[in-house]
Amino acid sequence: MHDILPGETEKWQHAEKIILETVRLFNYRELRTPVIEERALFERSIGSESDIISKEMYTFQDRKGRNLALRPEGTASVVRAFNESGMQEARKVSRLYYYGPMFRYDRPQKGRYRQFYQFGVELLGGRSPLYDAEVIEILDTIMKNLETGGHYFGVNTLGCPDCRERYAGKIKSYLLSVSEKLCQDCRTRMERSPLRILDCKNASCKEQIRDIPSIREILCAECSEHFGLLAGCLDRKGIPYKVMDNLVRGLDYYTKTVFEVFRSGDDNAVAAGGRYDTLVSQLGGADTPAVGFAIGMERLITVMESPLPEVPALYLVCMGSGARDAGAGIASGLRMRGITVETDYDDVPLKAAMKMADRAGVKWCAILGDREMERGVVLLKNMSTGVQEEIAAASFITKAVERVKP
Repeated sequence: MHDILPGETEKWQHAEKIILETVRLFNYRELRTPVIEERALFERSIGSESDIISKEMYTFQDRKGRNLALRPEGTASVVRAFNESGMQEARKVSRLYYYGPMFRYDRPQKGRYRQFYQFGVELLGGRSPLYDAEVIEILDTIMKNLETGGHYFGVNTLGCPDCRERYAGKIKSYLLSVSEKLCQDCRTRMERSPLRILDCKNASCKEQIRDIPSIREILCAECSEHFGLLAGCLDRKGIPYKVMDNLVRGLDYYTKTVFEVFRSGDDNAVAAGGRYDTLVSQLGGADTPAVGFAIGMERLITVMESPLPEVPALYLVCMGSGARDAGAGIASGLRMRGITVETDYDDVPLKAAMKMADRAGVKWCAILGDREMERGVVLLKNMSTGVQEEIAAASFITKAVERVKP
C-alpha cells in the first residue's frame, strides 16, 4: 500500500477533475458504497475460481462470525446497491459512477498496489450496442482530455452464455492434446473455466493458444449482430480500436462486449470494462442488461501528462507583530475573494522572505512592515517584472484582487 504525497496529489486532483467533468457531460451520477461487503457478494459475481477470489481477496470474520471482505472491485457493490435501493424501478436506464479504494493481495509492482483506487462507470438498463459505444466514448474522451500521448482500445466479444459455453468446449477440445504444456493454473482452468486460459501470461500457454479459433466463428446471430453494430458505431465516432481475439477479461460476469484501453506503444491496460447482462439478476434483481468500465487510477497517473504545479497567487510578507496581526486580516479578506495566499508568521528578514516567495513561484508579493503600518500602505510587487507600487491599506484588498486575478 502507498502514501500519495504533495507533488503527486496535484496530479491526482487534476485527473479526478477531468474525469468528473467528462462523466457529468454524459449525465452520470455518483453512487458511494462501503469498502466492506459480504464475502459471498464477490464469490457470486466475480467467480469462485477467479484469481481475485482464490488468491487476492482480503477476507475476515466480524464479532458475530459473518464472513466479510474488503471490496476488490466496484461493479458488484454497485449492482448490490442498485438492487437493494429499488433504483431500477425509478428509471429505465441508470447512469452511475463510483470512485474509491479497492483491495487485493496482489504482487506489488510499478503502478500496482494492494490498496488501489478505481474510478468506474456503470450503465444499467441499456441493451443496445449503442450503450456499449457510449461508455467506450466516455473513456476515449477522458484519455484525450488527459493528454495520455495517444491510445487505442482492444475490443472483443464473449457472446451470450450459450455462445460462451460452446466456445469453452471448443477451447478445451483444442488444448486437450497439449495440456501437459500448460501451466498448472491453466490445467485447472481447462476443467472449470477454459476461457481464462486466453488471459494467461505464461509464455508456454501463450504459445499453445496462439492459433486457437476465434469466438466470432461460433457466435449466434444475435451476438454477431451486436458486435458488428458496436464496431460500426466506433468507426463512425472515430474511436481507435483493434479486435483482439484473446481478450476475455478476468471476471466471470462479462457477456458479449469486453474492452481494454492501452496507451500507444504500451501493452499494459490503463482501464477496462465490458457488458454484464446477467449480473443484476444473478445478484437477486430483475433481468437488467448493463455495461461499464473501471480505470486503475495509479496506472492512469503514470501515463498522463503532468499538470503544471499549482502555486499561490500571492505571498504575504509581514514583519513585526503589528504587521502580522494586520496581515492576517488582509490574508483572510483576499481568500474570501478567491485569492490563494501563503504567508509566514515567524520573524523572517525581508531578503529571506523574498527568496521564499521566489522559490514558491508566485507572481505577486505583498509586503507589510512597521514603516508601511505607520504610513497606512501595503507594498505590492510583481515578481515577474519587479515593478512595485504602494497601495493604501484601506483599499488594498480590492485593488490587489483587481491586479492578481487574471
